Amino acid sequence: MTPAYQLPSYHSSYTQAKMIAALLKLDKFTVFSELSFKIEAKNYKPAVSLYSKRPINPSLPDTITMTEMPLLAIEILIPTETIQQILDRFMLYFEANVKSCWLVIPVAETVIVYSSLENARRFNSGEIIDEVLDIQLPLEEIFD
Repeated sequence: MTPAYQLPSYHSSYTQAKMIAALLKLDKFTVFSELSFKIEAKNYKPAVSLYSKRPINPSLPDTITMTEMPLLAIEILIPTETIQQILDRFMLYFEANVKSCWLVIPVAETVIVYSSLENARRFNSGEIIDEVLDIQLPLEEIFD
């Protein structure tokens, strides 16, 4: 089985930062970077995850691993992994009730939005559209 988490690369790290900056403009979600969640006793840590809007109070006890699944899990392709490894994780995410998964491919300046493994839309210009979560995000905010 593939590792649940690999170290980000230079380009993927920058792309992750740009993705977070763009997603933070959406008022109905709370954005997290590399927050782990547990599926069948194993931790997974997508580059970015979105949860429904919630208050954040750093003075309260912290959570190390979420038991609640994110609405959206975003994986950014890095040079040391394959697209198939990410798609294998997406299969687990969907089985655990994650609503949407995005595969970001920095070298191709492309985002593929999956509402299931059988339903994917590729975006390399214009806006990223996630119909499941009602998200529209200009691709130029990610890849400038």
